[in-house]
Amino acid sequence: MQRGEAPIRTRFAAPVVLSAMIVVCAVVAALLGQPVWAAAVGAALVLGYWVLEVAAMRVGAAVSVNQAVGVALVGMVLRLAFVLGVLVLVAMLWRPALATMVLAFVVSFTVHLGVRVLIYPFAKGSTRTVRAR
Repeated sequence: MQRGEAPIRTRFAAPVVLSAMIVVCAVVAALLGQPVWAAAVGAALVLGYWVLEVAAMRVGAAVSVNQAVGVALVGMVLRLAFVLGVLVLVAMLWRPALATMVLAFVVSFTVHLGVRVLIYPFAKGSTRTVRAR
């Protein structure tokens, strides 16, 4: 491998890491005697969140700037509704599994945010001050 080459392509880093988090959360839940399915679903929520995020980014990149703002707002609402909808459904139907699911979601989402920082690092190079006209 040449210097500067990544072992996996950056666009595949997030789904690979998030898929691994599903397995990690399920194994930890099994070791702790918690519902394995709840841990797996909690971690899978982050993968679903990521899919909706990528879809919003792709649609937003294909339209004008004004429409992209609307796409971003709708994307945020859909991601939030997706996660909260599943969590509320589990809270209503399987309350004992809710804590396991929420903990797996929070841990996986924290890993997701770390992966995002690695995939989209801050711009390198010189920074300049820009004045408005």
